[in-house]
Amino acid sequence: MAERTAITRTVTVGIIVVIIIIAAAVGILFATSSPSSTTTTTSGAVTTTSASPTTQSSFAYPVVANVPQNLTDAFYPTTPVTISMYEWSGIPPAYMIQQFEAAFPNIQIQRTSNQDVSGLLSALDTHQHVYDGFRVLYSLLPQEVATGQVLNIAPYFNDYLSYLHQQISPAAFNLVSAGKPGAMYCIPEDFAPVALDYRVDIFNKYGLTVPTTWAQFAQDAAKLHSENSSIYMTIFPPNEPSSDLMAVFSQGGGNMIVPAGNNSWDVVINSTQNLNVINYWGNLITSGSVTAMNLYTPQYDKMLQEGQIASFATAAAWYPGYLIEPTAPGESGLWRVANMPQWNSTGPFVSGQISASCIGVTTNSVDPKATFLYAFYTTQTPQAMPWMWVNEGQWTSNTYQLANLKYSNGSAVFLGNSTYFGGQDIGTVYLYAQEHMPTQWLWSPYQITVQTILQEQLTEAAAGQITFADALQNTETVMIQYVQSSGGTVVGVGH
Repeated sequence: MAERTAITRTVTVGIIVVIIIIAAAVGILFATSSPSSTTTTTSGAVTTTSASPTTQSSFAYPVVANVPQNLTDAFYPTTPVTISMYEWSGIPPAYMIQQFEAAFPNIQIQRTSNQDVSGLLSALDTHQHVYDGFRVLYSLLPQEVATGQVLNIAPYFNDYLSYLHQQISPAAFNLVSAGKPGAMYCIPEDFAPVALDYRVDIFNKYGLTVPTTWAQFAQDAAKLHSENSSIYMTIFPPNEPSSDLMAVFSQGGGNMIVPAGNNSWDVVINSTQNLNVINYWGNLITSGSVTAMNLYTPQYDKMLQEGQIASFATAAAWYPGYLIEPTAPGESGLWRVANMPQWNSTGPFVSGQISASCIGVTTNSVDPKATFLYAFYTTQTPQAMPWMWVNEGQWTSNTYQLANLKYSNGSAVFLGNSTYFGGQDIGTVYLYAQEHMPTQWLWSPYQITVQTILQEQLTEAAAGQITFADALQNTETVMIQYVQSSGGTVVGVGH
């Protein structure tokens, strides 16, 4: 009897427990299916359920023009986050940051004041979180990547922004790969195709036609200087080896230091292609047809303002409005832009490029997706590009937008007639140059040292202390030793 009573009590308790469990389960079911806790976002996000209006499922994702909604839904944080950005040259300016924060209020940007590359390199070398993102020159990106602290954002880009592969210049994608096929360590920002900017009045006065080849350019340079010794066809700036000289090296099919395997390199500074280029300019300088002069100096400003410089042979897309016009406002209507002269008169047209900038994400970022969203917005959205071009001289890497982007009144942003350039649509010349940029050019993790050594050597060559060919060979010799002392293997050299 006692056993039966015990069993009965046990069964009764068991039944009660089961009932409680079932009731609880039913309660949970009703709670999770309640209309008051189910949120459907109006921005196109997948419908989710939640017991709390503060969870991600009830979050209202922003809808921002020209930003793919699936990118926003996947990358926009549901709680506030502050990301720190390493900046140089004050770009993007405060206005653009405020515009981004207004569109994505859960992301606040804290940025450095204007910095140089050494600070970023030192920060990344700590292998700790110091910055979430950074702006850097293409030429210096591989050195940052070599620290191992730059995120490969190719998966983000390919999954959410694949359409940009048809818009951004292939040469830009090549540069942000840092020499690693398929990788992407930066979103391209601006770009710097080059063209020939020239004084049409000087050309007309001395009977010069616009040179289509470098051979003709050399002939015209000699003719001009012989007829007026105070005027030079162009200047050669020893202090800008990372830009002007690299533009003609890249156009000529050359390179400097290129990957040849795992920490193996071809040091091809003194290649046949580069040697041909440096001898060409060395001969022009030695003969007096071209003068070697550093840019951005009082002497340079004076010569430009007094009409002693007839052209800029490697003028980047921002030269017309941000270098020539501000320096020589009195020469309005006297300048024109033409295609860059060619080494081969019968081959396909090839332009050149100098270093521009991109925005990347660090591996230690507190929120790499939010940082990526910021990088995309400030570099590739139509609401950012016009302001950045007009106010900061940022010629976009997006070739499609170069050709098609318009203001609300229908006028083109990057194309259109320029009063200073005699009413010429100079943008179309630079657009054509961007469409024909060489894609073989790569920067290396040793670029800072290359620039330093080459600048020293070119300065000596310009002073007549060594030949320009010597400058190239000496730079290569030093860099071979430097690569090897840094633990790299030199596979190929020079010719």
